[in-house]
Amino acid sequence: MNGGSGWCIPGRLLITGLFAGLLGLVLATGLAAQADPQARERDRLDLGRLAEGPAIIGGGIVVGEPSGLTGKLWYTETGFAVDTAVAWSFQDNPGLYLHTNGLFHLAIIETAGGRYLSPFLGAGLSYRIGDKARVGLRVPLGLSILPFRAFPAEFFAELAPGIGLVPDTSPTFGAGIGMRFYMPF
Repeated sequence: MNGGSGWCIPGRLLITGLFAGLLGLVLATGLAAQADPQARERDRLDLGRLAEGPAIIGGGIVVGEPSGLTGKLWYTETGFAVDTAVAWSFQDNPGLYLHTNGLFHLAIIETAGGRYLSPFLGAGLSYRIGDKARVGLRVPLGLSILPFRAFPAEFFAELAPGIGLVPDTSPTFGAGIGMRFYMPF
């Protein structure tokens, strides 16, 4: 340890490696999306019926770890979204839990029944208030399901491995299923 801060060199290397890998993944996804604009346009779900502007906004619930309220701002032209949660965490130090993520919807897949599936990957921050406040990084990955053309709802499932940063470096894990309703933004 150095100076009693609780941080050791291997912990810093782990965080640096995680950050570098995450940054590389985000850049690679962005470059792949830029490489073939026609394919990107083909894969994009036409959410324009809900959006008078460049985005739609949704709110709903998530059940799992954590469980609570969730919101999402989804930029319909690019597939980028920002999601948040205000929830209750049941892990080691139960308490109020907040997170925000940047999400990249990697593709939009139309099924034979007219439903849409969209896998996503992202990165974000979490903050938990219990006996001790905890701050961490999270890497959500999951699947959004838009089951009806005329009904502005999204069902989703998400896994979110991560790493706690404050007060100590430790692995974290979250998972949940949920639903959001959308309106124009």
